Amino acid sequence: MADVDQVERSGGPSMANVSLAALILLGTRFVQGFIFWGGASRRLFYDFHETAGVDQAVKLDFSAPGFVAAKLTHALPGALWLQAPIEWTLRHPDLIVASVWLWTLAELAVGVGLMFGIATRASAFVSIWLNVALMFIFGWMGSTCLDEWTMAVSGVAMSSALFLAGAGAYSLDNRLFVGSGFAHKRPWSTWIFSGPVPDAAVRKLAVWLGVACIAFTVITYQILFGAVVSSLHSRVNFHRHNIAVTALKVASDGSAIFDAYVNAGPDTGAAYIVSAKLLDGSGDVLASWDGKTLAELPATAIRNAYPYEWASHFETQLIGFSGQTGAKATITLPPPPALKPSESSARVLLLESIDGTVWRGVGGAG
Repeated sequence: MADVDQVERSGGPSMANVSLAALILLGTRFVQGFIFWGGASRRLFYDFHETAGVDQAVKLDFSAPGFVAAKLTHALPGALWLQAPIEWTLRHPDLIVASVWLWTLAELAVGVGLMFGIATRASAFVSIWLNVALMFIFGWMGSTCLDEWTMAVSGVAMSSALFLAGAGAYSLDNRLFVGSGFAHKRPWSTWIFSGPVPDAAVRKLAVWLGVACIAFTVITYQILFGAVVSSLHSRVNFHRHNIAVTALKVASDGSAIFDAYVNAGPDTGAAYIVSAKLLDGSGDVLASWDGKTLAELPATAIRNAYPYEWASHFETQLIGFSGQTGAKATITLPPPPALKPSESSARVLLLESIDGTVWRGVGGAG
C-alpha cells in the first residue's frame, strides 16, 4: 500500500498503524458515506413527478405534499435548543427552500467524499456536525427503537474515527494527493485529505474525540430519555399524542377561539378530536360540539400556523378533526345551539380524542 510506505518513511511505525486503521474502517467509511448519499439521492434523483409538463423532484418541490421540510414541522415539538430558529425559518418560504438545498448538497458532498475517499477528513468533519444537527432536531423521535438518536450517536462516533484515520490505500485521496507527495508540500492539506498526521496529534485527538463521543452519547440520552441518572422517561413523548390548548377566549354567543399545538406523539399519525365541551369554573357544561359539528367546520375556522401543503396541519375529518405531530393552529368553534348561563367568568375547554384522551385549556368569557 503506497500510503503505508510513505507514512512509515516520514512518520514512524505508529503512522503505519493509522493507515492500517483506515483500511480496517473501509467498510465504515463506505456505510457512513452511503447513508448521506442515500438521503441526498432520494431527493435529487429518484422521486419525480410532472408539474406543468416539467419533471420535478417531489422532495424538493415546495408545492408538493412530499416536500422534505415536512420533517421539520414533525420534529419541532422535541427539538433541542433549536425550536425558535426552526419556527422562524418555517415562516419564511425562501429560507426553507435555501436550507433544504444547503442540507441536501452537504449530504451529497459528504456522501461522495466518504464513499470514494476524497477530501476524506474534511468530509468526516462535516459528517460529525451533520449528525450533531440531526440529534438536536430529530433525536427525540423514534416510535420503535429510539431510531433517530441511535443514528445520530452512531454517526458521530463513526465520523470521528474516520476523521482520525483518513481514507487509507483504497481512496482517491491516496491516489491523487498522499501517494503523489502533494500532502508533504502542503501541510494544511492533511486536514482536508488523508495525509500523515503527527503521532502526538493523533493521540491527543483520539482522546478528545473519544471523550466527546462518550459525553455526546450519555448527555443526550439523559436529556432525551432520562435513563442515566433517573428513571427512563421521554423528554417529549413520541408514543402518544398531546395537544396543548392555550389562549382560550369565549364570546358571549358561546363561540370558542383557542390555539392548539400537537406537541408530542408519533410523526406517523395524528391526534383525532371527536368532541369538545365548554365548562365554567364550577365544572358545569355550558356547551358542547359533537363529531359531526367539528367535521363541518369551515376552512376559515382552522388557521394553521404553517399553511404549506406539506406541513403538519389541523384539518377536518369524517368525524371531528385531526392534527399531526407539530401541527399548530388557531381554531374557532361555532356558537352552540344553546348556551347555558353561568355566574362564573372562568371557562374550560375539553377536547376529547377518539381513544378517550382529554386535553383541556383554560380561559375566560369574552
